[in-house]
Amino acid sequence: MATSLDRDDIIAGLSDLIVELRSAGQVAGIRLVGGAALALRYFDRGTTRDLDTLHVRPGSDAVVAAAAARVAQRHDWDPNWLNFEVAGADALPTLGRAVEWDTIYEHEGIVIEVASKEALLVMKLRKINVIEQIDRTSNLLVAGSIPAGGASSRSWAFWAPNPEL
Repeated sequence: MATSLDRDDIIAGLSDLIVELRSAGQVAGIRLVGGAALALRYFDRGTTRDLDTLHVRPGSDAVVAAAAARVAQRHDWDPNWLNFEVAGADALPTLGRAVEWDTIYEHEGIVIEVASKEALLVMKLRKINVIEQIDRTSNLLVAGSIPAGGASSRSWAFWAPNPEL
């Protein structure tokens, strides 16, 4: 079972998904964010595990997910290669304004869009901040043999004596 998809895989998967949806007479508005959006629109970013997809509008997540599962079976991919979980992961692109979308496919009621590069940048910066800070913090705790709790609180007080910080 494939666990990484390159640009050609992404295009093949989406093409097959379009055929599946069209043969079922379905309409779908599919919005991609994350690595697949980068690979399709902006630059070759190597591989991705899945295609981060926002909820389908118009159309139905369930119908699109079922069609994607059939595509996955044909390609021997993970059945969740089209991943709707990003919507619940607080990773949605937000800029304090409406996200702009670039249409990369539109025909007979099926539309595929990718988030603008500005929205993708915000997503990546949010993700980097959380993951890198956790990683760096745990590395510092290990490197300094600083136990969680009391000693780290005393260390923080040394660097930021203002109790409001």
